[in-house]
Order: sequence, then structure tokens, then C-alpha cells
Amino acid sequence: MKKIIVLSICLLFVMTGCKEKIPEPESLMFTKKVEAAQKQRGLSIKHIVQGNQVFIECVVPGVTFSSSNNKTKKGKILVTSSTGRLYKEYHTAAFVVKGLPKGRHILNVEIVGLNNKSLGMKKQLYVTIP
Repeated sequence: MKKIIVLSICLLFVMTGCKEKIPEPESLMFTKKVEAAQKQRGLSIKHIVQGNQVFIECVVPGVTFSSSNNKTKKGKILVTSSTGRLYKEYHTAAFVVKGLPKGRHILNVEIVGLNNKSLGMKKQLYVTIP
């Protein structure tokens, strides 16, 4: 009888032990970590070379290139060569740099505000035109 009473008291303590702070499920914690990592991520660029054209796609968190969204910063993309020559400025996240001569090129892609002030996001692309 004493064993049953001791076991039931122990069982009672075990069952009520997590009542104050219930642990959060691991799947929710993983989702929060992924969301935090995406917010911290900066400029992401993908490019494809076809002939003498370079197709570029930019993913920029917190910056919009259209005039429809009022909550985020408005910006534009400047593409320059390694010598500082401006190829063009773009107001879309995906664009094509046309007419590059044959050879190797370093393209600097920089995100700037509408007033041409840098937003601190800049990457270099190494491109070879066959």
C-alpha cells in the first residue's frame, strides 16, 4: 500500500512538473529561425549569360522597385563596369544588360535610393561573353 501511495505521489509530481512553463513545439521554433534568417539576408542576385546579353534577377528584402507599395523603401539598381562606366539604371528587379563586347567583365550591381544614395547593398558579378 505504501508503494502505491509513493508511486502515485511521484506520478503526480511528474505530471504537474511542466505546468508553469510549457515548452514550445520544435516545429514552431524552426519556423521562427527560418523567418529570422530570411530577414537578415541581404541582396541576392542570379544571372544567366546568353550571347552578349546578361539576364539578371535581384531579390532585395525591404526594397521595392515599383510605385505601388508605400510601406517599403523605393529604390533602383545601378549596373556599372569595373572601371566605373555606368551601363544603365534599372527600376525593376529583373532586367537584361545588352550589348556587352566579347571577353571577361566584372559588373557591379548596387541598390540605391531614388536620390542615388546607396542603400548599402552591392555585389559583383563575373561574366564571360563568348
